[in-house]
Amino acid sequence: MNIFNESFLAVDTGEIANVIRTDGFFYLEKALSDEWIEKLLADEAANRFAVNKNWVSGVYAENQYYLTHMLACSRAFFDYAIDPHVFGVCDRILGDKYRLKAMRYYETYGRHHMQWHTDNKTDRGFAHIPGLIFIVYLADVTDGEFQYIRGSQNWSGEKAYSDYTDAFIHENHGKDVVSFKAPKGTLLIYDTYGIHRAKPVNKSGFVRKSLFMQVDSKLDSAEPLLLNPSFFHGAGQPGEKLLMYFGFGRDAEYDVFPVTSLQTLQFKRLSLGQLGRWSCHRALRSLYNAAPQTGKNWVRRLMNKPMV
Repeated sequence: MNIFNESFLAVDTGEIANVIRTDGFFYLEKALSDEWIEKLLADEAANRFAVNKNWVSGVYAENQYYLTHMLACSRAFFDYAIDPHVFGVCDRILGDKYRLKAMRYYETYGRHHMQWHTDNKTDRGFAHIPGLIFIVYLADVTDGEFQYIRGSQNWSGEKAYSDYTDAFIHENHGKDVVSFKAPKGTLLIYDTYGIHRAKPVNKSGFVRKSLFMQVDSKLDSAEPLLLNPSFFHGAGQPGEKLLMYFGFGRDAEYDVFPVTSLQTLQFKRLSLGQLGRWSCHRALRSLYNAAPQTGKNWVRRLMNKPMV
């Protein structure tokens, strides 16, 4: 299965690095193959939001949905994350030492407002950590697109803070805003020091599907990573570079993003059918547990299978 289309493979990693150093970002439409995108989306669908599922699944955070542990459930993502062309870009910008810091499939819905921000930060705020973000559009984006302040990677570090108001950007850097309305398969690679956001969309029914991956030069911390070791089949034995990239033997002290709970789950995401089936099952189970043994034996014979 081809991950990247020829249009991306034909671009020299040195050229990509030069564009990122100048503008803060590299951008190419339809860089990822449709075949790979369909496989990744199938992996996501198989691990959609679930309650009391003994495996990884997605979470809702108000007007967004996330499936964070892609390396546990998606071979398509694993192959993408270790692709030599990804490493080639990272080598050019970050040198020979870097770590996969965070990853996620995510969906953004209407009426979600993302603040202008940078990604070179930790749980304790702004940090001087060189890094790259890889974003893939998994569906056509005609609204709510990614936006970046061209050249902001060169001066945001002087501010020593990560978040910026809409008013500040409009008044001071409005002319430098670059918007990326683009088709499925578009790839964006940008400097973590760059100021960016997803353009707000104030309408219901809107969905934007994207894939996020962050790689940076801070080796001793990252979000906790769940990795399915079977994915290494066919990929060869992990050498020193892969062990460093995945953070084997190193701390992973950052919180998994996003931090979620029942309080971040919108009520409409609760299925009344599921609640009804759960209530019915628990009620029947309670009656069964309270029944005498002769009653339990009768139920087993009736159902013709053990009830455990």
